[in-house]
Amino acid sequence: MFRSRIFSTAVRPVIARTSWTALPIKRLAHHKTKVVQRELPRAQTKSRIPWYIGGAVVGGLVWVVGLAGALNYQRLSSSVVTGTLFMVRYDPRVIDLLGDKIDYADKWPWIDGTVNHFKGNVCISFDIAGQNGERGRVRFSSLRRGDKWHTVEFVMIRESDGKMVDLGNEFELSETGAPLTSSA
Repeated sequence: MFRSRIFSTAVRPVIARTSWTALPIKRLAHHKTKVVQRELPRAQTKSRIPWYIGGAVVGGLVWVVGLAGALNYQRLSSSVVTGTLFMVRYDPRVIDLLGDKIDYADKWPWIDGTVNHFKGNVCISFDIAGQNGERGRVRFSSLRRGDKWHTVEFVMIRESDGKMVDLGNEFELSETGAPLTSSA
């Protein structure tokens, strides 16, 4: 369809004609392209190793934070933690030290320790706060010997002065974790 003939010389102008037009087009071809035959330098490519290391570090951190949050949520949802907080909330000695409306000290509480029903080992601690603005730390530890759970430690320590309330010697816990009442 579009055919053209180009006649070139080093000094003369070039006249090109196409089959669809009869108008001449003048081009000057008084220069020549010089080609140097040599090996080109290697392109500087940036190493991707820092990106891989950074991705692994960020991925590892996301994994660790997610796993820690999931395990803390599991401990927080445990019946042991719920029962422990219930006992602390309604103990009159704790209410005298911290005030009414006792709850977790933080919006998202962190439960330290382990809750392992299969091995018979519960050892937890968490922070609580009352209406007075006082904060305290609850520590609960219990072991299973045979079929019965035995409370090793159940205390609340006020942070401001270190005053301790021993909650574990007041009552005996039943199989379900509820306090046993003595019927005399």
